[in-house]
Amino acid sequence: MNRLLKGALGALGMVMAGYLAVGEISHAWAHRRDLGNPPPVAGRREVILLLGYPSRPDGSPHPLQRWRAKIAARSINMQAASSQIICSGAAVRGERSEAAVLADLLRDLGVPASQIVLEEQARSTWQNIEFAIPLLQDADVIKVASNSLHAWRARRFLARQRPDLAKRLAAADDYRIGECWWLKTPLAVYEAVGQWREWRHPRLPDASPPSVA
Repeated sequence: MNRLLKGALGALGMVMAGYLAVGEISHAWAHRRDLGNPPPVAGRREVILLLGYPSRPDGSPHPLQRWRAKIAARSINMQAASSQIICSGAAVRGERSEAAVLADLLRDLGVPASQIVLEEQARSTWQNIEFAIPLLQDADVIKVASNSLHAWRARRFLARQRPDLAKRLAAADDYRIGECWWLKTPLAVYEAVGQWREWRHPRLPDASPPSVA
């Protein structure tokens, strides 16, 4: 019996290790994918696009919102001439926009209100990019703040919509080993399904994107 129990626990441990490895490896791999070749940020204008996510049903911030806000805040380069964070996301669920909730979280993290801009119309990742483009035009360096796999998808969308701006893409501080480990594997599965759908039906700049996150 003890041998069976040890075997079962060992098998369970291997399954859990594999489960966690999928999330960590996929996010580490995506962290630096599809970046541009921007100039050194020192003395230049940096813009960080923070991608929205719906709040909880009671209106409180979702853990993914907190994680994304933290990524955006720590991605600010203090050597930049200026840094601005665009919070993007409409009121998909509830009365307050995703952008407004993210802005509150950023202020709680110490980001000055003067550095925060709201984009409150986007209802999908494609629209996050589409509606932020006018605010990205003058940036020397562009970063996308979300979990690594989602940020990678958004960078690909920017390259599809505005390849000239995609050349200015730099990596956000979006990957730290073990951070939010319980979210990484479900997010990896979600992005894999999304990638398959995108491969079958790729969106184009003049297409009307679906209203899903």
